[in-house]
Amino acid sequence: MNFLDQFSISDAKAEGSSENTSTISALLGGIGSDAINASNAQKIAAVFACINVKANALAVIPIKTYKRVGDRKEEDYTNPLFSLLRYAPNDTLIISLYKKMISQDLDLRGNHYSQIVRNGLGVIQSIHPLVADNMEVSLAHGVKTFKYNGVPVASTKILHIFDIPDVTGTKGISRIEYAKECLQFAKNTSSHGNRLFKNSASPSGSFEIEGSLSQEAFDRLKSDLDKKWVGLSNLGKPLLLEEGLTFKPLDIKNSDAEWLESRKFNREEVAAIFGVPVAMINDAANTAYGNLEQKYLEFSTGTIFTITTILEEQFRQSLLTPQEKNTTVIKFKYNAMLRVDTATRGEYYKTRFNTASITPNQILGYEDENGFDGGDERYLQLNIATVKDVNSGKNLKKGGSNNE
Repeated sequence: MNFLDQFSISDAKAEGSSENTSTISALLGGIGSDAINASNAQKIAAVFACINVKANALAVIPIKTYKRVGDRKEEDYTNPLFSLLRYAPNDTLIISLYKKMISQDLDLRGNHYSQIVRNGLGVIQSIHPLVADNMEVSLAHGVKTFKYNGVPVASTKILHIFDIPDVTGTKGISRIEYAKECLQFAKNTSSHGNRLFKNSASPSGSFEIEGSLSQEAFDRLKSDLDKKWVGLSNLGKPLLLEEGLTFKPLDIKNSDAEWLESRKFNREEVAAIFGVPVAMINDAANTAYGNLEQKYLEFSTGTIFTITTILEEQFRQSLLTPQEKNTTVIKFKYNAMLRVDTATRGEYYKTRFNTASITPNQILGYEDENGFDGGDERYLQLNIATVKDVNSGKNLKKGGSNNE
């Protein structure tokens, strides 16, 4: 029986609404008061953008499986993990989408779990992602234990990945839970804007009358307001009032409440929470053009490189046997991040070629092009000599010098 057949996997249930209304929700009329959780956090535009940027960045970096041969390592095409981690972890999921699922789980729930399926010989046959909300993790006597839908599961069958550890190192901490107040404020300001524009993009006002309004006129006014005068399509229409009723608008502007500035501040805070430069979520207002490249480099080295390092180490810990750990290496191939930048890629190849660290055929291989006879030779420039060699009259013709 397959491990997954033992369980009835259900979608994660959203947490209930909070009974306590926050101060900001009260100021905004109680709108957007639903508690932030992993299910609704992605409805915040900045959160969705950050999660998507990180997932896409991880998805395009290929995973390679190598075997050690003496002091060298070479790709191990015969290892079952090569195909699982390079192309598809199972028959229904490609590897790029699997990596996106890992990234999304880490950002939304703090933990990712996958089922490891082995045959009778202990060889891994497939890897299946699990619903993180259905897993319980605990630490007893120094041993990590798992329960999926309440059923105990052997730790050897689970790939558990997290990037922000709790105080015991047992499981991860959710960014959504950790920064709930900040995200709640972002959700409230977004809801406030939606409500504002729904109501003709203008603040509400008050109706005034000398005396009292009859119940019939009150009911008619309330019904007509919702049907005929609310919404952008009804903007500019005059109000038809009766029984001496007058309308007095409240003189409050978006700029007075600094609503737009709050939205901008929200994006910056959310981007910081997820480790994404704000320019990468289409907000480059305060980022000079010359600083963009540096910001992208910081994202690659400070955010993505950290995640890939954790994945490499956890893959080694959970997917390799004690014997394989001495001979097998699982690595992310970062060259793929240069594929979209031809100028940087060309300079990278040139630098390595001139130091004999790469051959012409290897360069062609990275570019998915065929090699040629003689392209496996390594070349080294020798047109730089020491002052001692120049004074002694040595020439460098054999090394390709221009000093002929």
